[in-house]
Amino acid sequence: MKRAILPGLLSLLPIWLFSQASPHCGADLFREMYAREYPELAQGSEHISNNFPLQTRTLITIPVVVHVVYQTEQQNISQEQIESQLLVLNADYRAENDNLNIIPSVFQNLIADTEIEFCLASRDPEGHSSIGITRNQTDKDNIGLSTDVHYLAKDGADAWDPLHYLNIWVADMGENVVGRASFPGTVPLPEDGVVIDPRYFGTTGLASGSAPYNLGRTTVHEVGHYLNLYHPWGSDFPDCDGDDEVADTPQTSESYLQECPSTLQATCGSLDMYTNYMYYTDDACLAQFTPGQKLRLQATLSGPRSELSMSLGCESSGTGNMPTSLVGVSIEPNPSPGELVFECRGREGVNCQLAIFDAMGRLLQELDIPANQPYPWVVPTSFADGVYWVRVEQGGGVIARKWVLIR
Repeated sequence: MKRAILPGLLSLLPIWLFSQASPHCGADLFREMYAREYPELAQGSEHISNNFPLQTRTLITIPVVVHVVYQTEQQNISQEQIESQLLVLNADYRAENDNLNIIPSVFQNLIADTEIEFCLASRDPEGHSSIGITRNQTDKDNIGLSTDVHYLAKDGADAWDPLHYLNIWVADMGENVVGRASFPGTVPLPEDGVVIDPRYFGTTGLASGSAPYNLGRTTVHEVGHYLNLYHPWGSDFPDCDGDDEVADTPQTSESYLQECPSTLQATCGSLDMYTNYMYYTDDACLAQFTPGQKLRLQATLSGPRSELSMSLGCESSGTGNMPTSLVGVSIEPNPSPGELVFECRGREGVNCQLAIFDAMGRLLQELDIPANQPYPWVVPTSFADGVYWVRVEQGGGVIARKWVLIR
């Protein structure tokens, strides 16, 4: 199979990544790329989710903007094809997909409704009515494999406010990769989101001829990464030492790329859940998230991606401004050598509650500080160098921000 030469930052990736079998999903490849280019972000998604306190609100609707970056008219996919992908996302994340019966009986009790839904944004960040789709033509080959896809000035498309919208770029990714996604906190904000090849986005139009990945589950898989789910084999594929930090997804040493097993499969001393959306199994044979994955998804939306749940992107225009100023926080300097200054931006006269977590999501300290005033804080000597998170609440608004301690 021909290997594409990747432009831009991808030249930083080690050659061995492209000497393997087709990587299919590019999330891990891009995570390594960004870790090399932005070492301060490298640990951003490690162990951050499962222990974040969940919001009392369970059902969350995430506004989606689809940026179609096309080179040929065939790649300029129709609105119908885009809407078909939203139907798949909503069915699969709510466990309303029509192939639940293919899940082996041993895993039938591990089917989870994640209580996450998606809409094409009906308003843009300025509050204007929208259909949640942008279109830009490009002269660049395989632009989906380049960071250029995230910038209009580089022949791609600019993201809408990544804190309040899930940005999905639909762009050509060549022959080896069907999609990629950024894990929370690991990339510059303008590049945060999901990229899908137009041949694998949705179920109609160009996607209809892309079997066995023609049922929209590439996007389901990549959105899982965006919300901090890992592959079940973790980072040590094809060994059995890797883990996805979810207790009810058995360890595995198989990806099931271009496979659709008809009988039970086992590796690493246990049965493989090859029907899980985070495998590479054929689209027709993917059918479930687990309760453990739901916990991780929901906790991500209570922590590092909490602003998505406050977005008005799914509301009609005229229902109010986007909640960009409900609550905010600055952390300076970041990385910090041991002394930093928090400033919570919010309503005057109402204090902000800050909760500081380590990278494992363990609560370390709580602070009650006045809004809109610098608050100096000396990091306790018991804090080891590494990544931490601060969760800020005021008047119903909540955000989470990462900070790094380097003494």
